Amino acid sequence: MQARLATLQRLVTLYLAVEEMHSTELQRMTAAVREAELAIGVEQEVTRSANLAVRGALLAGDRASWMVAESQRETAAWRRRGLEQIRLEREELNNAAREQYVASRLKRMQIQRVFDDIAARMEIEEARRMQAVSDDRFLARRRWTDSRERMKDDLEMNSP
Repeated sequence: MQARLATLQRLVTLYLAVEEMHSTELQRMTAAVREAELAIGVEQEVTRSANLAVRGALLAGDRASWMVAESQRETAAWRRRGLEQIRLEREELNNAAREQYVASRLKRMQIQRVFDDIAARMEIEEARRMQAVSDDRFLARRRWTDSRERMKDDLEMNSP
């Protein structure tokens, strides 16, 4: 039974390592999604800035500045669409990583419960064995004491 418990302990350790690996992967994927979201935010800010520049150029009647600002706005919108696609792909990977992490966590918890149950049963069994040994000693000592008392009583009765 000890060998089985040691094997289960190794399995618990292995499942814990796998869970940590999946946790790290989930953190990495979550950071990648955040990175894409931040890049999208930067592009939105560039678009806002370009919109203001377009308005300013139109009000000033500066065609060259207007063309540059319009070009910046279109480029920012194009990059933002590309970043949105990247964010969606990363969110899918993040969701898959989360599912994998949850599955590995559940497996680790299940094997941990099995290990804990077996360890508890072994502890109870060991306590029962110890109690049985203690009971056996007590009964043996009691029989020995009783037999000595009987022998003593027999000797006293048989003595003149």
